[in-house]
Amino acid sequence: MSISLSDQETCFSYLHETGEWRIYTNVKKHITKYTPLVKNPKTIQENGRVISIEGVLDNVTVSVYKKRKYDEKTRELMRKRMLKGEPYD
Repeated sequence: MSISLSDQETCFSYLHETGEWRIYTNVKKHITKYTPLVKNPKTIQENGRVISIEGVLDNVTVSVYKKRKYDEKTRELMRKRMLKGEPYD
């Protein structure tokens, strides 16, 4: 059984007293991505499949940034550079 999109979530919280970042997620993509970074993850399984994880992130930095938006001209220049193997940003 899959979790409906409206019920899927990923939550990060910072515990200032201990300096630890905690995570809870039931998003399949995030379970795959973050499980290797969690110390002793608590998992919930259904039919042998992990459907959520929770735990403390081990030795990571968490950051948030604004998503970049490029105009069409810049995207075209980036495409050309990428085809040539040049850095684009």
